[in-house]
Amino acid sequence: MTGRVIVWGAFAAWVAGACGGCATAPNQAALEDLDRRYEAIRATGDAYGPGGRIVLDTAYRVLREGRARGQWPLVGLEDLWVEAIQEGAGLFNQPDRRWGKTTAAETKDMIGQTTIGPWQITVTNVKAKYGLPYGVQPEWPDAQVYAYCRDNPDIQAKMIADYIQEAGTNYGRRGPYAIQRYFWLEGYTRGWIGQGAWDKSVLPEPPGGDWTKLTPEMKADTGFYAKQILVGWRGNPRGLLYWLWVTGDTGGIRAALRTWRDQKRMVWDARTGDAVRTSEPGDFAIHPADLQYVKAFAECHAEFVKLVLEVLTER
Repeated sequence: MTGRVIVWGAFAAWVAGACGGCATAPNQAALEDLDRRYEAIRATGDAYGPGGRIVLDTAYRVLREGRARGQWPLVGLEDLWVEAIQEGAGLFNQPDRRWGKTTAAETKDMIGQTTIGPWQITVTNVKAKYGLPYGVQPEWPDAQVYAYCRDNPDIQAKMIADYIQEAGTNYGRRGPYAIQRYFWLEGYTRGWIGQGAWDKSVLPEPPGGDWTKLTPEMKADTGFYAKQILVGWRGNPRGLLYWLWVTGDTGGIRAALRTWRDQKRMVWDARTGDAVRTSEPGDFAIHPADLQYVKAFAECHAEFVKLVLEVLTER
């Protein structure tokens, strides 16, 4: 995630991310809408056990408090929840590990990073940027960072909300590059990762379990993280579209599909250390065949197909 790589960004973008966008405070109707979404997810999220409920409640509490201050206008509870499931569902029901560290050997991280909590933020990102507004000091030893984050789950959720807000601001809300940034945007735009079938695992299997032995070819022959998050895949069929359906946000589904349809290709600019937009088509449009994993949920699959075809034929 934020978890997998270090993304520095411009200072202005950091300011926007640190304050969550600093939009004007929402009215009561917006908070009530968030409450409604929470109840809808809560009623459908029992498959993730009591630990999943704890993570969802943490995300909801933090997001609601932020929304009351006008923060994170581009971050939905659905975004926080789907990333937690994708990154850390296996930790949900392990109380001793839920908010703690995981090593590169455990996560199969391609560059050997240690991550923290269900959203799998990297220790480096916490120390270098995202933890600074919340009391983390850059000079702290890693063990102190682990303990501080473990003991402050709300701060973990705040850092992720900042991260997703920043990505949405810079690359388009819920667009392919914004979501891909959660995992590794530079690697994807440079062709280092995500060049295999989109639904392959995004984590190559290290020879003998040793990440240092991964070859460039192994890393490239991996799946497309952003698309897996959006539409679901075999490892997690409940993607972002599914959770937007659960919360009754048909408009949000359409908006995401249009963003993917219209996305221009981006390339990595080594000079600025960021992805830059080109005039070339990105070819990210979602098609009915991409909904193969959501077929497990017949109640929404037909509706998704209808919406996908509608968006494809709008022009």
